[in-house]
Amino acid sequence: MIELLRSCSLLAIAHVKTDLFTTPPLGSILIHACNSVGSWGAGIAVAFRENFPDAFVVYKQHCKSHSKEELLGTCLLIPGERYDVACLFTSKAYGKSKDKPEQILASTRLAVQDLLSQNTTGKELHSCKINSGKFGVPWEETEAVLQEIGVTMTIYEPIVPPT
Repeated sequence: MIELLRSCSLLAIAHVKTDLFTTPPLGSILIHACNSVGSWGAGIAVAFRENFPDAFVVYKQHCKSHSKEELLGTCLLIPGERYDVACLFTSKAYGKSKDKPEQILASTRLAVQDLLSQNTTGKELHSCKINSGKFGVPWEETEAVLQEIGVTMTIYEPIVPPT
């Protein structure tokens, strides 16, 4: 029975190679991992800032209104016209000051659980490989956390043109 449950949870995460910002059905939730400082200045956060400038303003103000510690392990769900944006607060800072991988993973668990509790209408969840870019956490470790939670979501990998 335990093996069957594990098999089912593995199916809950689908991987696709396409654009996160145009492919998901309208009305879905697009997810990314964020710092608690109020900066979308590197990695995929830059693409979120460019695609959702109004969401960035809400995120930045939210960070100013709360301490880093208050935000860690929470999710800010920002409604949008085409997509909602979910900001998972998985690290207090970024760059050399980012949290350690084990702290980021613990915060990810809490933030995803917070997102699930806020997603009361059951909107589809679509995400990049959270934490694996600028936060430097191996994707397999974050994916294991998502599988343990049993979340259903689609993970997007960008198509990289041949060089």
